[in-house]
Amino acid sequence: MSVRVGMPQGLLYYQYGWLWEEFFRQLGADVVPSGETTRMTLDYGSSLDEICLPAKVFFGHACALREQVDFVFAPRVVSVKKGQYTCPKIIAMPDLLRANAKLPTIIDSEINLLQSRRKLMEAVLAVGKTIGKSPLASICAWGQAWLQPRRLADDLTASNRLRVAVIGHPYILHDRQVSMNIINRLRQAAIDVITPEAVSCRQASLAAQPLGKEIFWSGSHHIAGAAMALMTGLKPVDGLIFFTCFSCGPDALIGELLCQRARVHNIPAMVLSVDEHTAEAGFITRLEAFTDMLVRRWRR
Repeated sequence: MSVRVGMPQGLLYYQYGWLWEEFFRQLGADVVPSGETTRMTLDYGSSLDEICLPAKVFFGHACALREQVDFVFAPRVVSVKKGQYTCPKIIAMPDLLRANAKLPTIIDSEINLLQSRRKLMEAVLAVGKTIGKSPLASICAWGQAWLQPRRLADDLTASNRLRVAVIGHPYILHDRQVSMNIINRLRQAAIDVITPEAVSCRQASLAAQPLGKEIFWSGSHHIAGAAMALMTGLKPVDGLIFFTCFSCGPDALIGELLCQRARVHNIPAMVLSVDEHTAEAGFITRLEAFTDMLVRRWRR
């Protein structure tokens, strides 16, 4: 009987989940995703204090898997890029899970590319070993996983419709419960939505240089650079929405910097902040007011 590996659908799952899921499948494991975020997910996570909403969501997803799997995949992701760190709450997530929930064996192999990308292969071998696979099997499975097609980025082609950059971490924007489905709401209003995934890492790094100081959080560095690229490209966006979660320290800094830059480039910008208590009605009202203003400005 193959082992069952649970994949909590939160935090870095939205960037790398497809790769790790395929890796486990190539190793013969049954992959069990936790599913979309629900109110029950938030209720599980709300039992924790002093952490941000995305961390609570991840905790809720992990708890939802505890009766279904043999392992829960929650690696200690310290760094995904040389010279940069992930969020401290992402780094500490395996410890937070162990201290607050009774879960099956947690796969918490450390992924730390701070000094060298070779550390990634060490992490791959460690993950494979945890579920009883040989180094050769793990290397072959990883190679096969990389060959799988990935999600296409947003289309940056110029159009004759209003174009709005929705800037935020993937685990916020692409979680429909957390983001209150903001991307689909804007698209239903005939607005072209562009997210940070549309900008390559190289483009984002180059565009972030005018900010003056390097941002050492890899996620924040990319979304800041992507926003700068979308505001200063050949066809700048017509508006910018910075979507964040309450109590996120890095986002508090990045949001202010981007709003300042948006004013310089005469691009309307708005910050939307949510937590588990945010009312949908107030959120929709703010979003509609902002988009109505953009439409009137665009038609002039």
